[in-house]
Amino acid sequence: MDERTSLSRRKLLHTLAGTGVIAAADLAWWDAPYIGPRKAWGAEPVRFQWSVPEPTRIALMNSLAERFNQSQKDFAVQIEYVPQAQARQKLISSITGGSPPDLCQVWDNWVGQFNGMGAVEDITARAKSWKHYADVAPTAWQTVTINNQIISLPLAVTLDGIYYRTDRLKELGLKEPTPDWTWDEFLSLAKAFTKADKNQYGYGMRGGGTWALLYPSEFAYANGAEVLKDGKVVINSKEAVDALAWYLDLALKHKVTPPSAATDGFVEIVETFGRGVTSMYQHNSGSSGQQKKNVGADKFATLPLPIGPANKRASFWFSETLTMFKGAKNKEGAWQFMSFMLEDEPSLKYNSTLGLLPARQSILKQPEFANDPALAGFVNSFAIGIVSPYLSPIPAGAARSTPTACR
Repeated sequence: MDERTSLSRRKLLHTLAGTGVIAAADLAWWDAPYIGPRKAWGAEPVRFQWSVPEPTRIALMNSLAERFNQSQKDFAVQIEYVPQAQARQKLISSITGGSPPDLCQVWDNWVGQFNGMGAVEDITARAKSWKHYADVAPTAWQTVTINNQIISLPLAVTLDGIYYRTDRLKELGLKEPTPDWTWDEFLSLAKAFTKADKNQYGYGMRGGGTWALLYPSEFAYANGAEVLKDGKVVINSKEAVDALAWYLDLALKHKVTPPSAATDGFVEIVETFGRGVTSMYQHNSGSSGQQKKNVGADKFATLPLPIGPANKRASFWFSETLTMFKGAKNKEGAWQFMSFMLEDEPSLKYNSTLGLLPARQSILKQPEFANDPALAGFVNSFAIGIVSPYLSPIPAGAARSTPTACR
């Protein structure tokens, strides 16, 4: 990287800071003087496919890659940004064609498919000898482990919780819910928020898409049910049926959801909360940044999912991963960059900028996560997090239907 490239990227970062894409304060770390060699000419390239090329992520990843490239002289990360809709097929084509990237960024529900193709590198030995191995949350390791083999590094994690409007609580004179709230308290609050004549509803239900099943399944676990047991689907148990009926009654009986609930997807539940049409919705920390813009950081907060009749609750855990391929031409460079991304400052910047949570428990204790009301519900859900039953491990050689991106 020559001086002109370095300066142009730095100029781009400052421009983005000026427009609000990246907070100006966040540039302090990126602009810190670098002591050590610049990337040496002839450094080995590391091909890295990135599948969520949004402006904020592009600026962030360009900065991280530049920082890594400057930190040592042997490897140079080259990011290949691919639109989300094309990313999976591009990876499959490159794998079958014998020219995969050295590593990629994908959610854990994609990794199983690539492992089923026999394409994913087993990094167990590297991971277990890595200095931060014990600091990664055990459940995060479970999401990237198949047949006792670690096949990815968990860059970021998400768990589901409940977003709620604190400004409407004050407006209506309602009591602040507590982290140990119950189904009954959740329903009572949803009813109190609902003013149908004013187009105001208590709960934004996600009735469209794959997550229309995933979200009520979390409520089913709170009623003592499971989705899978001993490799068999058991979602038709009495506990599950009762929980799903209770969940559907939020719309059918209690009318605390908008009339559009049956078809509302991710965009709709986030947008209606932002406009004040709904006062609660279920999602992971990934939409916290959007709500800070839509609603204002001081007008909403988050809680863990409510405790059910079985005195239980669960939140499904997903990991955004860094995954190396068996066909990688530069495995050592790929590992060096993967592990760099989970170092203290890169991990802190990556997750705090995007509203995600770090897999490393010591970083989760930092004020950016521990003291943010918008993230409190998710941080407090670590203790109740379980690997999603819909994240079924696929042994090498097995087939898998088309996965969906985690959102």
